[in-house]
Amino acid sequence: MIFKIYNSDFGILLTGVKYAFTHVQNMTIEDPENTKLVRGANGGDKVGLVYKEGLKEPKKITVTIIGLSLELKAALDTAYANKSRMDVWCIDRSDGSSKTAKNSILSTQPQQLTIDENSDSMNVALIFESYDLSEVHKS
Repeated sequence: MIFKIYNSDFGILLTGVKYAFTHVQNMTIEDPENTKLVRGANGGDKVGLVYKEGLKEPKKITVTIIGLSLELKAALDTAYANKSRMDVWCIDRSDGSSKTAKNSILSTQPQQLTIDENSDSMNVALIFESYDLSEVHKS
C-alpha cells in the first residue's frame, strides 16, 4: 500500500478537538530504529549477531502545511508551551488505511520559516516526535 498525498487527509487530535490540515505540502517520517549485525574483529564467522539501535530516540514526523490559520496557530502554540500530547494522523480516503503517531509532542514551535515572494513563504513545518507510530492497511 502506497499513500498518495492527493488522496489523503491529515490532521491532529489535541485535547479532544480534531484539527484538519487543509493544505498539506508533504509528510516525512524519520525512524531512528535499525536492526544491525555485529561480529568480533577476528571475523570468526560469517553470520554475526543481531542487535537493535535507536530505540531511545523518538520517531520524527514532519508535516509541512500551507497557510496556518490563527485558530490552529493558537492551539499549537499553547500545545507547544504546555508540552501537550496529541495524535497526528494521515488517512487514505480511498480505503481508510492510516498512519498514526499517538502521544506526540511538537518538538519545535510552529512558525513561518521563509519570507519571500513565492508560494513557499506560506509553508509552515510542524515537527512532531512520538514513540508510538503505527501504520494500518485496509486493503
